[in-house]
Amino acid sequence: MANEQYNEDELIAPEWMNKDFFEKILRVEDDSIEIQDLITKPGSSKGDHYGSVMYRSIVTYNTKTEKNVEKSFIIKTVPFVEGVKKDMFEGTDMFDIEIKMYNEVLPKFEKMLKSVNDDTQLWGKCVHAAFKPHKVLIFEDLRTKNYKPVDNWGGSWEVCKKSVEKLAKWHAMSYKMVNDGDRSLQEFTNNVFTNDKMYESPNFANGFKNFLEMLEKKPEFQKYVAKFKKLLAENPISKNKATYKAFSNGDKANLFVLNHGDFHIKNVMFTEKDDGKIDEVLLLDFQLCIWGPAVIDLVYMLYMMLDSESRIHRRNEMIHFYFEKFTEALQKLGFTGNYPKLTDLYKDFITYKDMELFLLTTMLPFLIGMKEDLATADDVEQMIQGACMNSLYENKCYLDHIRIVLPNLLHKGYLD
Repeated sequence: MANEQYNEDELIAPEWMNKDFFEKILRVEDDSIEIQDLITKPGSSKGDHYGSVMYRSIVTYNTKTEKNVEKSFIIKTVPFVEGVKKDMFEGTDMFDIEIKMYNEVLPKFEKMLKSVNDDTQLWGKCVHAAFKPHKVLIFEDLRTKNYKPVDNWGGSWEVCKKSVEKLAKWHAMSYKMVNDGDRSLQEFTNNVFTNDKMYESPNFANGFKNFLEMLEKKPEFQKYVAKFKKLLAENPISKNKATYKAFSNGDKANLFVLNHGDFHIKNVMFTEKDDGKIDEVLLLDFQLCIWGPAVIDLVYMLYMMLDSESRIHRRNEMIHFYFEKFTEALQKLGFTGNYPKLTDLYKDFITYKDMELFLLTTMLPFLIGMKEDLATADDVEQMIQGACMNSLYENKCYLDHIRIVLPNLLHKGYLD
């Protein structure tokens, strides 16, 4: 029964993840290290992630000066067991992106922060990132520093706000780098959302269609049916993909940045103060980073990080907060070029509205279903393959949300 809380492909570590493997890596910093013991177990709970395999390894070792030193690491590698994860992400460049981020990009970001005496920590420490002989990343175990993940896909406003503040600083550094002449970030032009294979899974392929079928069954939504039929005929998957391809397609978005690309509530960890208030937040998982309109991360945040009430009633507040922090970060970094305006950012929201419609119709039903405990991690794996989808679209919490959101989208012209 204890194993049921973990992903099946993480119950047994690959053979190469042994004492020799860890000893070789740890000896880069101290060649006297000799590993005495190694315990490896699953690194996360079922449903926390779908694009990798993760383990937690507790290593006990001796050095010339210390005995029985114990350290815990998180190991992230490519899915290798046959199943949904391997099928969906095999052949993508997710690991190549993240390894490149840790080896090339994040050191530049760190240098930028140090140059202005900014000691902000945006991400956890990566101990090792390599392509060969195995694609693997090894991180310090943030749980040993009292960081914890958000439970059940339900982020508080304060966790979200602190996460967005970190994101704004990340975006600002990327904006300054490129506008100051370093164009290397513009090489990040693809992720899983630009890959046709991602949209072959039934949940993505049929999400818009499932949403339309739900509208057709509900008398109260009849006035939206014709509009969504027209949108469906215009290939919403292709339009969503075009948002991620905006830079390579030559679009003239108002604010291009290096997006995190998968900025949802499970990709942050946080600590709390003694009084229970949120202290620190760190960003995780850089497998989907892509150079594109900043609204990629912002729209994703609105749907995959905020709760329903905040998404409806505090949307503009969070966008304004982001923009304030983005501008402040540029000023602190000493940027002397052209500063974008908030109105420019809102124009991008309209230009790339199809991404928002895709999230509303295809991904939000899953998120609300998991948040309301209507779908377990096992259910989601089946639903990714197309089973039992109707229950998510008939979920009362989702329908309540749609009743409020659809008029707003109509009035803003998103359904034209």
